[in-house]
Amino acid sequence: MSHHSSSPPPYTSSSEAEPLIGSRKPFRRHQSFSVYVALIAISILAITLVISFVIPSNDYLDPDVRDRIRREWNIELRQHQKEVIERINTRHRWDLEDENRIRLREEWRAEREENERDAEERRRREEQERIVLREKWGKEVEEHEREAEERRRHEEEERLRLNMFWTDVTSHACTTYATREYTARLVNVPSYYNRRVEACMATPVMIHGAEYTPKWCEDHGPGNVIGHWEVDQHEPDCASFWIWYKDFGCISPGSGQRRIEHYLENIPSGGDWKEFCATTPASFRGMHFTGAEFCFNRNHATWGHWVVDDESCE
Repeated sequence: MSHHSSSPPPYTSSSEAEPLIGSRKPFRRHQSFSVYVALIAISILAITLVISFVIPSNDYLDPDVRDRIRREWNIELRQHQKEVIERINTRHRWDLEDENRIRLREEWRAEREENERDAEERRRREEQERIVLREKWGKEVEEHEREAEERRRHEEEERLRLNMFWTDVTSHACTTYATREYTARLVNVPSYYNRRVEACMATPVMIHGAEYTPKWCEDHGPGNVIGHWEVDQHEPDCASFWIWYKDFGCISPGSGQRRIEHYLENIPSGGDWKEFCATTPASFRGMHFTGAEFCFNRNHATWGHWVVDDESCE
C-alpha cells in the first residue's frame, strides 16, 4: 500500500516579515529619545557634582562647609604651631651660639690674661736672672781686675827689685804722618823669669823727654826681649805736608761737587807714599780732612784728590 504525504504549503517570507518590521519602527524612535534625555540628565548631574567638588560651597550653615573650614583652620594652626616651634628652636639655637661666643670670649680673655701673667712672670724672672748674672759678672770682673792689679803690682815689685831697664834705644824709619818707630832691648831680666813679655809691656822708656810704654814686644829668650814704639810727637822729619792747591772746578754741570787736588811734599825717605798721603791732614775751603780721599803717584810725585760738595756746582 503506498502512502502519499502531502507537501507543506510554500513559505512566503515577505508576507510574514513586512507586518513585523512595520510594527517596530515607532518603538525605536521612542527608545532613542528616552536615551538622549537620560544622557542629558546624567551629564547635568555629573557636572553639578564636579562643580560641587571643585568649587566648594561657602555657606557657613552647611555642616560640610563648617567641617571643611575647621579642617583648614586645623591645618593652618598646625602650620603656625610648627613655625612657632621652628622660631623658638631658632631663637634657642641663637641663644646657645651667643652663649658659646660669650664663653669663648671669656675663655680667650682668661687665656690672654694668663699668658700676659706668664709673660710678665717670665720677664720678671729673666730680669732677676739678668740682675743676678750682672752681679755675678761684676764680681767676676772685679775679682779679675783685682787679681790682674795684684799681679801687676807683684810684677812691678819684681821688676823694680830686679832693676829691669831699656838699652840700645834706636830710631827707625817713619811709619806714618809725624810718626817714627823706635826699638830697645830690656836688660836685667833673669833667665828663670817667665813673664818677660808682661815685664816688657809694663816698662816705660824715655824718648824726647817723655815716657812711652811699648806698643808691642818680642821675646827671643832671656836677655833678648825687644820692645817696639811708635812715637807721634816731636818728629818733624816725618811730617809731610800739602802744597800746590789746585781747584779743577765742578765735576759736571748740576753735579753739586767740586774736584780739588794737592801735591804732597816732604815724604820721608823710605816712607810709603800711600800711607803718608792717606794720613797727612789737609785744610781748605773751610773744611778739614785727616788725609786725602784718593791718592795717586804721577812722575814720581804724590797727589791727593778730594771731591767736595759745592752748592755753586748745582
